[in-house]
Amino acid sequence: MTRKITILLILASFLGAGLPGSVLLAFPDSGEAPAETGTAAEHTHMGQSGPPVKNGLGEAARERMAGLSIQDYQGRMKPLDTLSREMVMKVTKRSHFEGWEPLDLYLSWMNNGSWWLEQPLIAVRNPGVKDLIGVDESTSHVSVRSLLDEFGRYRFGDQVEEALRTASRDRSKFQRKLLTFDERFNIFVMSMQGRTFRIFPLPGDEKGTWLSFDEIASALNPEQLDEYHAAIDALGQGMRDPGGASMLAAADAIEAIQLKYGAEVLPSATALRAEMILNRMNPFQRIPLTYLLGFILLIVAYGMTLGKRAGRPYTLKHPLYLIGMLLFVGSAAFHLYSFVLRWVASGRAPLSNGYESLIFISLAVAVAGIIFETLDRRAVSAGLASLLTAIVLGVAMLSTFDPAIGPLVPVLASYWLNIHVTIITSSYGFLGLGALLALTMLILHFFKGPKRPHIRAAVLKLNSLHWNVIVTGLGLLSIGTLLGGVWANESWGRYWGWDSKETWSLVTILVYAVVLHFRWIPSMNRPWIFAAASFAAISSVVMTYFGVNYFLVGLHSYAAGDAAQVPAWVSIGALLMALIILASGFFEMTRKWESRA
Repeated sequence: MTRKITILLILASFLGAGLPGSVLLAFPDSGEAPAETGTAAEHTHMGQSGPPVKNGLGEAARERMAGLSIQDYQGRMKPLDTLSREMVMKVTKRSHFEGWEPLDLYLSWMNNGSWWLEQPLIAVRNPGVKDLIGVDESTSHVSVRSLLDEFGRYRFGDQVEEALRTASRDRSKFQRKLLTFDERFNIFVMSMQGRTFRIFPLPGDEKGTWLSFDEIASALNPEQLDEYHAAIDALGQGMRDPGGASMLAAADAIEAIQLKYGAEVLPSATALRAEMILNRMNPFQRIPLTYLLGFILLIVAYGMTLGKRAGRPYTLKHPLYLIGMLLFVGSAAFHLYSFVLRWVASGRAPLSNGYESLIFISLAVAVAGIIFETLDRRAVSAGLASLLTAIVLGVAMLSTFDPAIGPLVPVLASYWLNIHVTIITSSYGFLGLGALLALTMLILHFFKGPKRPHIRAAVLKLNSLHWNVIVTGLGLLSIGTLLGGVWANESWGRYWGWDSKETWSLVTILVYAVVLHFRWIPSMNRPWIFAAASFAAISSVVMTYFGVNYFLVGLHSYAAGDAAQVPAWVSIGALLMALIILASGFFEMTRKWESRA
């Protein structure tokens, strides 16, 4: 539903001299809660209009404030540290805009509103949006002032309204980018007004609602109003003297109110601390590098075992293998630790959205690599698992996936989330590792020849390892799909409904069942055929996960109502896959392993 929201901003509080005293700033709702009409005196501003002191919060004050609980518009309780990072990233598209600490910058927006309205901090990237605003291609950020006309009205309300009226699947790229930009504008204005600063519990509210001071003041009795006023006044004093004891006193006053009126929804200290550790470590962006280093060392070690070691397994006494395994296993251990931290922070298994499922799938790949490397010890399982884990984590970092911890959809609030989703997504990790093993076999066929028995031996050993990986993956997929039927019966009253996810899970099971059954067909029981079929079969897994979740509409889809357009990488990937299989097949048919008599 589209609607236009009008925000009344007062000259003295925000825009400074040069505009009428009452400025109407009109813009459409972009998914955030609406800002309300009010005067400057009603907003949670600390009254400063000059240039702010960068990172003026002292370390102790920043740490104390960062650990306070706050509620977002989805109702999730989180540390103020998380909210400030999210707001800064959404508005500026940078984690530390011009060297600012996120919490300092976020609080400064409320404290120095009129100054920040003049500063270029709203990120703009799309050339079409830049043309609409009237800035050159080199511009990366624009100010709120530049987005207003001479009457102080938002200049692009009509274009945004038109984009919102257009069905999602019919929107042009420009319209989608404009809506994204408009959302940044909304978020900044509401943050500047204090509307996102929902840090005060509403006394006696059964839903556990928290609001900003402006929104909650009218609902308080005189005694409560005095308490809340004292806290907000202390915060204002703390912002004028951020590095001193005033900010610590403000944090204590706010926390006392939270404990008194909102204790029933307060997250535990452990959960808050876990989330703050995640925020500061940012582990899922750091781990891919160590995984890639492990891959480089282990794949070199595998090349050595093909050449100089006649295919013999490694022991941990070999320095190259030892360092590579330490990097791989150490990365996997840190990966698991970070996954557990997210579990503790969210209060549930982190498996409910695309980002979280990719984090778990990548962890499953690492576990699969450790298991099969323990059995094989030729560096190939661990090396390929390192590569695939880094790739999957890299995909999770794309803008398509939102890393923010969100509330759990009611239908997912079940113990079956831990059972079904864990098993079925684990299977994707094993089948993905199987695809890379198959790719390695296909590449080794490029070197097929009668004077290369070590290559043939490597192919045969990979064939056996590959078989075990695929059997494990198919077993997990089959069990997970059956358990999904049990969950579906509990949730929707039926075991099977031919939903797109259910259908493609069945298709993937049948595809891999056919691939495995080639082993019992004499004319098909060849390593190259098994490798080529398994490598092609991973496309079914990709369709089951990405295709269904983002490009089809159904009960399991992450797409919001409308199917997304199929990206170009699908066609490119399919073409590359076909070329590799055809090239490998050419060498398979034209060369022999043994010399002709």
